Amino acid sequence: MRALILRRVGLLETGAGGPVIVGRAENGDVLRLQGFLRSNGHPHQRLDPETDPEAKALIERFHVDPGQLPIVLCPSGQLLRNPGENELARCIGLVGPIDPNRVYDVAIIGAGPAGLAAAVYAGSEGLRTLVLDCRAFGGQAGASARIENYLGFPTGITGMALMARAYNQAQKFGVEMAIPDEVIGLDPASYPYDGRFVLSLSNGERASARSASKARACIIGLRPSRQSCAPGRRWRLSARATRPARPWFIWRPR
Repeated sequence: MRALILRRVGLLETGAGGPVIVGRAENGDVLRLQGFLRSNGHPHQRLDPETDPEAKALIERFHVDPGQLPIVLCPSGQLLRNPGENELARCIGLVGPIDPNRVYDVAIIGAGPAGLAAAVYAGSEGLRTLVLDCRAFGGQAGASARIENYLGFPTGITGMALMARAYNQAQKFGVEMAIPDEVIGLDPASYPYDGRFVLSLSNGERASARSASKARACIIGLRPSRQSCAPGRRWRLSARATRPARPWFIWRPR
């Protein structure tokens, strides 16, 4: 695990590896793509189409018009023309398809500090856990330049470094990450009701997790209530207002 973290840090510091973005530094879409990759701790490179000969060669090889810039060359060799964040994430393997037939014990919406902490604790207990976030892991803490008051770091630590450790720790326990994947709905499973609830994603995919009627987990919103966790209770919740800084998460009642 330590070797993995140090290797990733080295790639980020040297600007080596990962997808290659071809576009001018001041281009708004270039800044958008770089910001997305940076917030997810993913190494990447940028080439200027006006001064870099390799960038010019790529444009000529793939017959790219100036209006289609920026382009992104993924490690797999696939070329994207001014992609969205979700398209880029799938191209570089940051997120993959979710198996609709798999039932998770715990589903966590929001990969901020609270969501990642819940993922680590659930995964360490051997629960099949899924974490979803519409943008990146870390939430507001991940964007902090320096955190001085976190227990165990007397000299301080950057928000991205701290959240990246939590992200890797959750993955060490087998937690599945679906980032970026936006949750737009949360409903009990359709008839016949078998104690599951279904998360609807903006890309049309669905993910299933157990509900309180199986005495495994229940949903807690921004204002938790143990009454909503009563076994066998049917409920309907909406996750449309969810943001990474205010995650929904699954809680196992005692």
